[in-house]
Amino acid sequence: MRDHDGRSGLFGAVGDSTERVIAASTHEATTRDAAAFVALVEPVLPAAYRLAVAMLRSQPDAEDAVQEATSKAWRHFAMFRAGAEMKPWLLAIVANECRRQRRARWWSVIRSGGELAFRPLAPAEPDGRHADLRRALYRLPQDQRLALVLRYYLDLSFEEVAQVMKTTTKAAKSRTYRALDRLRLSPEIVAGE
Repeated sequence: MRDHDGRSGLFGAVGDSTERVIAASTHEATTRDAAAFVALVEPVLPAAYRLAVAMLRSQPDAEDAVQEATSKAWRHFAMFRAGAEMKPWLLAIVANECRRQRRARWWSVIRSGGELAFRPLAPAEPDGRHADLRRALYRLPQDQRLALVLRYYLDLSFEEVAQVMKTTTKAAKSRTYRALDRLRLSPEIVAGE
């Protein structure tokens, strides 16, 4: 499925959303360069989307989070330091937006007395090899899950993980290793050995 400019699937949709946000804010663009923003953001969108899906466990919610994060990044683009890397900056905004969405979702469920339905990240494999790992991963505290997703799913260095999590490299390593230890001891993983 391709859209009018040849981009396909989600990234075409997110890219179009990014362009709509930029077009809607053109009057603010006097001090910022929209083309430079798009050029910096577009290569990071796939990683931003994967992070959002991993944190929210829902593709539509992930698309919303990436779109909102991209919009926030555009509004604060003037604060982006020249020479800094876009990837950790945008991923930090995406992670914060995912946290905000999760808090808002839980609060609305508590107020309404409803329950959240579990929506898996992807269809379970026929042999269930990764289902146990996925369940164990979702049971980790959010900061530990984020550290693992950034380090091993998005393949970021510990320095980049620290930038995204707004912490030190040592703390990022510590959270990652603690999360790995918890995974190793989780009942789903122990039972699967």
